[in-house]
Amino acid sequence: MTSTCRILFVSRHNSVRAPLAAALAQAIAGPAVATMSAGPEPEPIADHVHSLINKLNPESLRQSLSISDVADTEFDMVITLCDKSHAALPEHPGDRLHLRWDIHRAENAEELRHLEIELAERLRLMLLAQHLIS
Repeated sequence: MTSTCRILFVSRHNSVRAPLAAALAQAIAGPAVATMSAGPEPEPIADHVHSLINKLNPESLRQSLSISDVADTEFDMVITLCDKSHAALPEHPGDRLHLRWDIHRAENAEELRHLEIELAERLRLMLLAQHLIS
């Protein structure tokens, strides 16, 4: 039995991209992954994101965490979703793989739909490449 892959998603405010990516990854891979999200300048999860995340994975709705809140946690994978969050992320020697995706924040329903599609496709490919889904 394979152990669960721990993935941290990081975006500047941890209010749109990172929590959505965490919920999508969990929905796609199920128990093969454990996801968290954090940001250097955390804000509450955006209202237009709540219902989508709730549909994907109700358990993923949490308070918005800061990078400092997860500083002592080791992850198998860290995925930064914007350049500013990548620059603010401290080195974490225990983290196995760092990926850097520069993805625009969704400000409305149409942009959120495009963001969901882009993240889902990237995540499926990444999860396939890591042999976490088939």
